[in-house]
Amino acid sequence: MSAQLKPDLPELVHVDRRITLKWLAGAIAVGQLAACGDGAKGLSWPEVAAIKANGYGSDPDLNSPKIPWPMTLTRAELVTVAAMADLILPAEGAAPAPSAVGVPAFINEWVSAPYPSQQKDRALIVPGLAWIDKESQSRNGSPFASAKPDDQKAIFNDIAFKGKVKKGLEKPAEFFGRVRALTVGAFFSTADGWKDIGYIGNIASEGPYKGQTPEALAHIKGVIESMGLKFTAP
Repeated sequence: MSAQLKPDLPELVHVDRRITLKWLAGAIAVGQLAACGDGAKGLSWPEVAAIKANGYGSDPDLNSPKIPWPMTLTRAELVTVAAMADLILPAEGAAPAPSAVGVPAFINEWVSAPYPSQQKDRALIVPGLAWIDKESQSRNGSPFASAKPDDQKAIFNDIAFKGKVKKGLEKPAEFFGRVRALTVGAFFSTADGWKDIGYIGNIASEGPYKGQTPEALAHIKGVIESMGLKFTAP
């Protein structure tokens, strides 16, 4: 894959592998992140060699983790991941871009892990990164990360929206859906992602429990009643 970059492209953020391992273990514990979507047709994807490395076992020590597998994405692939992630979930207000909080490093960890579900994603994502760079080269004369934002969006528009995928691009659409799911899942596992949605985590509260806010109760009531159930306020 071409390594041609914009001159002003920032260096990729380094994230301690212990952090990405915790993200990975958490994602595996709760099952796969958002599904890829419908089965793909159209373009065929080249085969990708499986990772041959040891995993961390069934009971990892997340306080002192040992990560026995190597990271496998190239810098050019990571730059493409960063460009995609930042367009999928742009920086807004105080919320940083995914590339600024290490999301590309998480995706690298994910597709490098020697587990069946991660290897399945690897077989989709690695050829997908090559495809999107090749597609951008064909359309714009530059790799995806170096293309103008409007040109990047034009490629996304052909593969991003269910029911509007350009004919023949079903496989790239599946690839896009997986990168989008991993981007969103990783970003909202970070402290910046928590802050962006107002999640404060488990913290002790002083004094008697005040209960839910009226806004929270109204939301819960709406969800319960939408399922045809009766809501009884606490």
